[in-house]
Amino acid sequence: MADKEGSTFGRSLMSYVKGALPYGDGYNLLNDIQGLNPKYKDFYKTGSTRDDIIRRQSIFAGQRDEGGVPLGAFSAEKGYNAFMNANVDYDKNKRLRDYRVMAQFAEVGDALDEVCDECINKDDKGDIVKMDMINTKIDPNIEREIKEEFDRFISLYEFDTKGWEYFRQLLVDGEVFFEHIIHEKKKSAGVLGILQVPSELIDPIYDNVQNMAIRAYLLRKPVIDNKTGQVAPGAQENKKIEHIPFDKNQITYIHSGIWNEVKTLRLPFIENARRAYRQLSLIEDSIIIYRLVRAPERLVFNVDVGNMSPPKAEAYLRKLMQQYWAKKTYDSSQGKAVQAFNPQSMLDAFWFAKRNGSTGTEVTTLPGGANLGELQDLKYFQQKLYRALKVPVERLNPEAQGDAQGATLLREELKFARFIIRLQNGFSQGLKRAFIANLKLKKLWDDFDLKEYDFDFTFNPPPNFQELRNQQIFELKWNNYATAIGNPLISDTYAKKTMLKLSDDEIKYNRELLRKDSGLKWELAQIEAQGPNWREAFEAQEDAAEAGAGMDMGGGMPPMPPGGGAMPPDFGPAPPVEGEAPPPAAAPGGDTALPPV
Repeated sequence: MADKEGSTFGRSLMSYVKGALPYGDGYNLLNDIQGLNPKYKDFYKTGSTRDDIIRRQSIFAGQRDEGGVPLGAFSAEKGYNAFMNANVDYDKNKRLRDYRVMAQFAEVGDALDEVCDECINKDDKGDIVKMDMINTKIDPNIEREIKEEFDRFISLYEFDTKGWEYFRQLLVDGEVFFEHIIHEKKKSAGVLGILQVPSELIDPIYDNVQNMAIRAYLLRKPVIDNKTGQVAPGAQENKKIEHIPFDKNQITYIHSGIWNEVKTLRLPFIENARRAYRQLSLIEDSIIIYRLVRAPERLVFNVDVGNMSPPKAEAYLRKLMQQYWAKKTYDSSQGKAVQAFNPQSMLDAFWFAKRNGSTGTEVTTLPGGANLGELQDLKYFQQKLYRALKVPVERLNPEAQGDAQGATLLREELKFARFIIRLQNGFSQGLKRAFIANLKLKKLWDDFDLKEYDFDFTFNPPPNFQELRNQQIFELKWNNYATAIGNPLISDTYAKKTMLKLSDDEIKYNRELLRKDSGLKWELAQIEAQGPNWREAFEAQEDAAEAGAGMDMGGGMPPMPPGGGAMPPDFGPAPPVEGEAPPPAAAPGGDTALPPV
């Protein structure tokens, strides 16, 4: 029944796609989807169904015609064919090529590397992606089996060796596609492998022009010439392209989350920096051209022409110029020395006639460009490019590190870390949808009665994000506390509870630690004065005092501590290590145990 239903849906999908492709009806698109994608039916109705159920209950998107197209979803300004042409655009190769050339620009490449380095982080267990169980009521045995299946499934993507490349492709292309590989005869084994599909060859087919939901994917596979083994001529012009549909659960799809202005194309992250990239490249070219033109020094000839008339003076100067520009060389064709043009001697020389009474002929130089070292414009556009790529300028510009203030640097780093977490969340949601399809293939979804909100995927955040955030909050709390205790009308205990947000138990435990620290200081002072055997010395003093012998202990004993020769009170156990509950301790002046923090 499922196969029949899947085949029926496949034929309707092919009709849906065929009528909208921009390539016309001259291409042989089979209505039988099984002939193009034999594993299509295996993925049909696997994966997440929550979005489909919500749309069916929606007044806006729930009503459909016989072909499954939502009614009222198209308008006169945005026709259906135009919508499909935008999503199955044969100019996608050109767009991606432009983005990839842009990513090779030095400044853009450095910024992308910085982003990708922060996206892949291993924890102390060597994991990059983790599954968090949200539903705490799941049986522990089921939870353990699901996590084991997650470890197997996530290992197929090889994030430790290829994760950096995945995120870079996401930033540059805006989309990443993976095909799920299953065994032809053992579907219940689930997804056995993944194969990355070039983003320029595949496009999502959306359910309506609002692009709210993906219905399937369409692969444009170039036809290979059997004789040459190369792509058939004309394939890139869509003359020899084989169109293969994929079920939406057969592909892991991760996108940038950015649309173009009419919401028909997914744009990559670096589209935000396109204008800044072009401005920076143009300003660099203009600086180079200016330096080449203005760098040479000029010669200024002030020639004494005496009392010559202006025409004679001009002729005299022209004669001198020709002599200066020319150089005698031997011409083998003429067999004699000739006056040849010497281009090295004519670098913008200036000739001026000087009248009678001058100091004679002079030759001076004009310096090159005086402002060749001024690069403020270039630095401005460089920083503008880094900001467009959301990378803190201090990371990529060493000169800016000394000028950055601590608060500004911390704010920029936190902003950058949040951007990294947004990228990771988008990738993890695509992995979650693929994992649900895997569980349904293995029949574990129904057997364990799982729901989509029972678990979630998370990448390890940037390593310094939590530390930076805690440090920021910590500094704010202590600054407020220091200001509060400086006011004599504010109690220290009240300031601890209000500014530092300490509970009563934590305040009591802090006081107990202060008592122990004071006792430790007293003990260290005795060790410095009498050595490590100071306790035996105190005991000997007490014995002598009780016996009344009045013996001189010698050695320059220090005076007795307050309270006579009695030993100091027990200092108690050491404070607990981080992550452990503090041990109960006796309150000063009594035996009541303090509650743990």
